[in-house]
Amino acid sequence: MDAGVPPRFLRRDFLRWGAALGLAGGPAFAQDSAGVTDSEIVIGQSCQLSGPLAALTTEVRQGAALYFDHVNAAGGVRGRKIRVVAIDDAYDPKKAAENTKKLIDEDKVLALFQYAGTPPALAALPIAEERGVPFIAPFTGSDGLRQPGSRYVFNIKAGYAAELDATVKQLASVGISRIAAVYLNNPFGTGGLASVEKSVQVHKVNLVAKAPLEVDGSKMADAVAAVAKESPQAIIVISAGKPSVDFVDAYLNAGHRSTFYMLSVISNAQLVKALGERARGVVVSQVVPSPWNQSMPISREFQTLAKAKGITEYTFSQMEGFISARFLVEALQRAGAKPTRAGLVQAMESMKSVNLGGYPVELGPGQHSSGKFVDLLMMGRDGRFTK
Repeated sequence: MDAGVPPRFLRRDFLRWGAALGLAGGPAFAQDSAGVTDSEIVIGQSCQLSGPLAALTTEVRQGAALYFDHVNAAGGVRGRKIRVVAIDDAYDPKKAAENTKKLIDEDKVLALFQYAGTPPALAALPIAEERGVPFIAPFTGSDGLRQPGSRYVFNIKAGYAAELDATVKQLASVGISRIAAVYLNNPFGTGGLASVEKSVQVHKVNLVAKAPLEVDGSKMADAVAAVAKESPQAIIVISAGKPSVDFVDAYLNAGHRSTFYMLSVISNAQLVKALGERARGVVVSQVVPSPWNQSMPISREFQTLAKAKGITEYTFSQMEGFISARFLVEALQRAGAKPTRAGLVQAMESMKSVNLGGYPVELGPGQHSSGKFVDLLMMGRDGRFTK
């Protein structure tokens, strides 16, 4: 043994070499052939089928299902159809952890895909890492899922820190100097608030108020009062789904006015349904191409498959689900005649410069997070986003 090399690095390299050679290397390669039969590939997902974020998760899953159904109808991946086992966690980290163990131990899934929400995803990740199960395209931009050295998590979109920095930079560029931030009172919200606090220092903007939002909607009046007291020129809403919309609704109903900036984890359809004409002017950062785009191949493909299913109302959340499914299928195709967990990891690490219909993916052995695209769009009069 080389006395100059720390043991943790020897173990990490041993596991990587073991993956390349198909060798067993302890827990990381246990049940490596799980989730694959002659006829199907089983993928696991813990997400919100109930609770305040259920509507948003439904859109994401709908977009992913469009592509999986398309691939399955054409014969699947190398003759195997993709089956997604989805279990409800209701945005509860404890349930997400329990679901993850069940998916791995009982359902024997090949990989975990598009876990929804920061707290559930963070609760599941240590289990995935310990068991050596790929954790693919989580529906969250948390920095906690983008740490260097994580062997099994793969991201293909920009994170919340990039979204929030783009927002603060835009506000500074148009002369807005007094802003507020409301944030979910959980790791998602507090992590986002930390990013905003960093960005306002860089871009010389004053954060005049900050207030927590509870996932269940309680204490909403307190959050509204704390922010309104400072009369901010703009409010950044670090939240997802229903709590985001409920805050805007409560703030406006209390007679206050401001410009609202939201993250990509908000549905344009949900905004319009809840706020109606009052949704006009809300700015949302986006990390995937527009589903209405006519020039990008992947957007046109989404539109074609959506229309075939009778879907006429498009959302960015659907688009993210669609692109994530496209990515997973591409990785499965590259993983060989009979995909294994180790082979799937290698396949994703080989995607150094891959174009998914105009959406670039750049991954490698030392780079498990891809995606630099961030766009700021304003809700227009017709319920669609404009520049």
